[in-house]
Amino acid sequence: MKRLFSILVLLIFMAFGVAIAIVNAEPVQFNFYYGSMTQPLSILLVGAIMIGALLATIINSMVIFSLRHQVRRAQRQLKKVDEKSVTVLQAPEKHI
Repeated sequence: MKRLFSILVLLIFMAFGVAIAIVNAEPVQFNFYYGSMTQPLSILLVGAIMIGALLATIINSMVIFSLRHQVRRAQRQLKKVDEKSVTVLQAPEKHI
């Protein structure tokens, strides 16, 4: 059921995308530092969205890798503390 809902939502977004592409089919000039190009507005919008999604994915991946590194380091420290506590508990008591 969840998969069917996901497919339905994807199809709705694709239909909106096609409708926007049809309405914005007129060519526009895009100027950048080293030149310019003329493309349909819908293609430029899709390109801008894809570049934004790629940049967001890269930034999120960097944050996730950093957090994973911190978790691994904390797990190693916890393991060391746990080993030390086991050795302290296993040490024989000295009677005076």
